[in-house]
Amino acid sequence: MEVNFTLWSLKGVLEQIPFDSPAEGPVHLDFSDISVPHYIKDVFKVSIIYSDEIPFEACCCIYSPRSVVTIIIILKKQYEDAFTKRDDIKQCCVRRELYCHETCHLIAIIRAFPSERSSMAREDFIEKIKEKFEKSVKNAEELKMVSMEPIGVSPSVFDKGHFNYGNDSLNYFKLYQELIFSHDKMVLTLNALLEKKDWNINGITFSDVENEAFVPAAFFNIFPEKLTDFKKFLVEEMKKG
Repeated sequence: MEVNFTLWSLKGVLEQIPFDSPAEGPVHLDFSDISVPHYIKDVFKVSIIYSDEIPFEACCCIYSPRSVVTIIIILKKQYEDAFTKRDDIKQCCVRRELYCHETCHLIAIIRAFPSERSSMAREDFIEKIKEKFEKSVKNAEELKMVSMEPIGVSPSVFDKGHFNYGNDSLNYFKLYQELIFSHDKMVLTLNALLEKKDWNINGITFSDVENEAFVPAAFFNIFPEKLTDFKKFLVEEMKKG
C-alpha cells in the first residue's frame, strides 16, 4: 500500500530544504516534528551535501532500503557558491532547478515506501527500486541506487515516468512547477520587483523574474501552463491597482 502524500502533507519536509537561502554546509532533514507517519520518521534519514568531485550536476542516492532508508542528495558545490555570491544568475537558476528536481526524487521515494512493516511489503519497495534504476548489490543487506542529472541537460526536462515508482499517480510535472514557482513565490517575487520598478507592474519582464526569483525564462517555455498561471496572476494584480 502506497502512502498517498500530498504536497501539503510534505510541507514540513519542504520547509527544511534551502530552496531560497544559501546552505552553509550539509543539510540534514529532521522528520521528528513534522506531520508524517511514524514509520517514515523511524526509517528515513535524508541529507543534502555539496561537492565538485561528482561527474554530474546532481544525484539522489538510496542506501540500504532493507533497514534504515538513507537518502543522500548531492549537488555541485559550484552552484551553491554562485547562489551565495549572487554573481551568476544562470547558475543560480540551475541551482533552483536541481534542488526542485532532486526534491521530486525524494518525494517519489517517500511515496513509494510501504506503510506495512511486513517483509513482503519491504521487498516490493526494493523491487520498485530495482525496476527503475540500474543497481549494484554491495552485500546481502545493502542496495545502492543512484539517479543522476547529466551535465548540460536542463533539470526541467524529464519524461512522464521519470520520478514515480510502480503505480504512483502523483503528477510530477505539476509538483515540479509548484516547487519552482508556486503562487506564494509569485507573490514574493512580484512585491520585490514592484519596489524596484517604482510599483509599475507593466515594466516587469521575464528577465526580471529570472534575476529576482532565479526562475529561468526557459522554464515558461517548457511549462506553458505555469506561464498562463503567472500571466493570470499579473492581470489580477493589475486590476487591484
